[in-house]
This record gives sequence, structure tokens and C-alpha cells, in this order.
Amino acid sequence: MKKLYYSIGEVSEITEIEPHVLRYWETIFDDLTPRKNKAGNRTYKEDDITLVLKLKKLIQDQKYSTAGAKKIIEGEEPDP
Repeated sequence: MKKLYYSIGEVSEITEIEPHVLRYWETIFDDLTPRKNKAGNRTYKEDDITLVLKLKKLIQDQKYSTAGAKKIIEGEEPDP
């Protein structure tokens, strides 16, 4: 069953990305902006998880830098 919101721990488990990396990517990628609940905990939606998986593919699998991945996400071509 799909959920409306996922915690950072659940997203970390689903994507196999450590929570500190997820928090770091939030500072770099403007499109990755999980909301925070009243307790201050991050709540991720399905779209956020999809973006994290795309970033994982670009950064970890295809070895793009975060700057290169940011250009791709924003629709620009990365420098060779």
C-alpha cells in the first residue's frame, strides 16, 4: 500500500541513500524540498522519492558531480 508521506528513514531505506546525504542534497537541489511536520520531521512524497532515485542514478551510478546532476535536473546540458 502506498502512503501519502514517508519519513526520512523510510526514504533512506527505499532508496538506499543515507539520511545525511538526503539532507545534503536538499541544500543543493531546489526541486528536493520535503515538507516538515509540526514536530520538524521531514515528510517526503512519491515525487520526492522519484527525484531522489533519479539523483542516485546520476550521482552514484553515472558518476556525475552534484553540479552536473543539478544542470541535468534543471534541463541544461552538463559540461563535458
